[in-house]
Amino acid sequence: MDSIQLQALHYETLLKASKGAEAKASYAFEKAMEYSILNESLVLHAQTYAQLLGVEASFISDAYYEIRPHFDTMDDSVAILGWDSPHWPRQVDSFAFRPRFLYVQGNVGLLSQCAVSVIGTRSPSLEGKQLALNTAQSLGKAGYVVASGLALGIDGVAHKAALAAGYPTIAVIGTPINACYPPEHRALQQEIAKAGAVVSRFSPATVTQKWHFLLRNRLMSALSDASVVVEDRDGGGAVRQAAFALEQKKYLFIYQSSVDNHSVLWPRQFANQSRVFIIKKSQDLPRVLNQAKKTREGVGKPRQKAVQLDLF
Repeated sequence: MDSIQLQALHYETLLKASKGAEAKASYAFEKAMEYSILNESLVLHAQTYAQLLGVEASFISDAYYEIRPHFDTMDDSVAILGWDSPHWPRQVDSFAFRPRFLYVQGNVGLLSQCAVSVIGTRSPSLEGKQLALNTAQSLGKAGYVVASGLALGIDGVAHKAALAAGYPTIAVIGTPINACYPPEHRALQQEIAKAGAVVSRFSPATVTQKWHFLLRNRLMSALSDASVVVEDRDGGGAVRQAAFALEQKKYLFIYQSSVDNHSVLWPRQFANQSRVFIIKKSQDLPRVLNQAKKTREGVGKPRQKAVQLDLF
C-alpha cells in the first residue's frame, strides 16, 4: 500500500471511529501529519489516535480492521488524490465541504480542465432529452468537458451524447467508486472510466446515504465553470446544484423552455440573480459562457443580473 493509500486509510478509520464527525477526524488527521505517523501502520499508533479523538483505543483498532479490507480490494486503476497531489483540482479548494480525498477512475487530468455540468430530472420530456444531447455536444465541440452525475434521465443522456461524439465526460458520483447507482448505469460508468473519468469523494468503505448525493452535487458544481439545468422539478437535485453553483459564484444556465413552464417555480426564482443566463439554443451556450468569463476577468466582477438572449 503506497503513501496516499495509507493516508486515505488513516483518515477513513478516524472518520469511522469518530462516527462520521469530519471535524474531529480532520483534527486528528492534521495532528497525525504533524507527528509524521501517517505513513506508518495505523495500529501502531492506535493509542495516539484514541487520545486525539477522545475515544477508547479499541474504537480505533475495530474501525481499522473494518475499513482495511475495502482498501486492500480496491481496483488498481483507481487513483486517490489528496490535497497535495499534483492532479488535485484546485478549483474546489475555496468552497464549503471540500473533500479530504478524491477517488478517480480514468483520466485524472480531466479534473483540471474547464468543465460544465449538464444536469436535470430523472424523468425528462422528449424536448428535455434533445436539449441535453444538444447541450453536451455543443459544449464538447467548444472544448469543455461535460460533467454530470450518472443519474437516469438528463445525466445519462449528457454522458452518452459526449461519449458518442468522442468528447470527454466526467461522472461525479454519490457512491464509492467501487459501487454504481443507479445499477442500470453500471456499463455506462465503466465506459466513462475508460474514455473519461469517474470521480467520487467517498472511500470504498463508505455506506451510501441519501444526503451523499447532495455532497456529490456540491463537488460537481465546484469542479465546473457553470451548471446547465436542462429540466427539473421544484426541489430536485439539479435545482439544488443550481443554488450551490451561485453560492460558489459559478455561472448558471437555464433554458427559456423551463422559464416558460409554469408548472414549476424554480426557473423564475433564479432568473434575476447574478451569473444566471437564460438561453434558447444550446449552440450559443459556449459563446455566452466564454464571454461571461472574459468579462469577469476583464472587470474583476460578473454581470449583476440575469441575461435573456433572443437567439436566432
